[in-house]
Amino acid sequence: MTALLVGLVGCGGSGSAGTNGAGSTSSPTAHSSATTAAGSATASASPGGTVTPPAPAASAGAGAGPGVASTGPRASARSWSSQPAAQARQQARPVRLVSLRSAVNVENGVRFDRVVLEFAGGVPGYRAQFVPQVVRPGSGAPLPLAGQAAFELVLTSAAAHDDQGASTLRTAPDGTGPSGLSYALAGDFEGTVHVGVGLSRVAGFRVVELTGPDRLAVDFLS
Repeated sequence: MTALLVGLVGCGGSGSAGTNGAGSTSSPTAHSSATTAAGSATASASPGGTVTPPAPAASAGAGAGPGVASTGPRASARSWSSQPAAQARQQARPVRLVSLRSAVNVENGVRFDRVVLEFAGGVPGYRAQFVPQVVRPGSGAPLPLAGQAAFELVLTSAAAHDDQGASTLRTAPDGTGPSGLSYALAGDFEGTVHVGVGLSRVAGFRVVELTGPDRLAVDFLS
């Protein structure tokens, strides 16, 4: 009888420890939470044991929503967007803006207005976006542009003058394209050049880097 009572007490103690988790290094609930967190960053397993890969991250570009910046050149025919674009680039010496001009182009049946900026010494970094109004840096005065939509291109590590302060432009600092688009040099100060573009409406655009000579082409869907 004594031996039987000792055996029953021993079984009851083991069951109690398993239920309360006092005898384990981690509780079932904590292990489940850790597994869920890891799965959200990599992959999740279905009840049948099949691993489901994580959903791809959304990328900025042609389908970017309002307020989402699209970075880098948009050379693809499907990469048109009205969202901001930027390309960081630091030059040892500022590249020189030597030409500013505009033309109308057609590519694969798509018609667009092109503003071409030509440089000597490389291609600068840039920020490109539609803005409520283009203003001259420093004075804050509005830049006169035709059209209902204003577009600003800010070039970094760039200058439109030489070491003596003389303009390096071989073309006029402003002009009007064949379709009525207008453009103008808005500012040139301390390694930053501002260019404004006036259009009839906000439209999809892309920034294409070209070589031979070094150029930035900013294309706007007509």
